[in-house]
Amino acid sequence: MRFSKEDKIKMYHLYQKGYGYEKIKEYYLINSAYFYYLMSVLERYGTAWLNRPRHKWTSQEKKKAIDCVLINHESLENVALDLGLSSSGAVANWIRIYQKNDYNITDKPLGRPRKKTITKHNKQKELEPKDKKIKELERKLLYLRAENAYLKALRELTNEKQKKQK
Repeated sequence: MRFSKEDKIKMYHLYQKGYGYEKIKEYYLINSAYFYYLMSVLERYGTAWLNRPRHKWTSQEKKKAIDCVLINHESLENVALDLGLSSSGAVANWIRIYQKNDYNITDKPLGRPRKKTITKHNKQKELEPKDKKIKELERKLLYLRAENAYLKALRELTNEKQKKQK
C-alpha cells in the first residue's frame, strides 16, 4: 500500500509519542520492515525528507553503494539509510543488476524505446505472386466462414420465432 506524506508524518508522530508498531498497525496496514525502516529514515533526516526532489543516481554513486555492501559487508538497510533511499530494495536491485551484468554498472535508458523505422534493410519482403494468391484465398475463406455462421444463426432465430408463433 502506498501512503501519502501526511500518513507517514502521522505515523512518525504516533511513533514519537510512544506508540509501537502493533498499535499503529491497527490504523495503517503497513509491513513491519517498511515501518521500522521509514521510522529510521524520518528519525535521521526529519519530515523534510518526505519533500525531497527525485534524485537520479549516477553510476559512481551506485558503485560506491554496491561496494559498501559487497566489499565492506554493510547491511542493505544501513547503506540505504546513509543514502536516504525510500527503501533498501533499490540497493538490492542495483546489486542484482550489477552481478547479472558480470560486475559492470550499466545505466538503464529512461523512457520508452523508439518506434522501429522502416529502412531498406528491415522492409517487409515482397510476397511472390503465388504467396499473394494464397493469402487472398485464405482471407476469402475466413470471410465466407463468418458469413456462413451468421446465416446459420439467423436461420435458427427465424425458426425459433416461427415455433413461438404456432
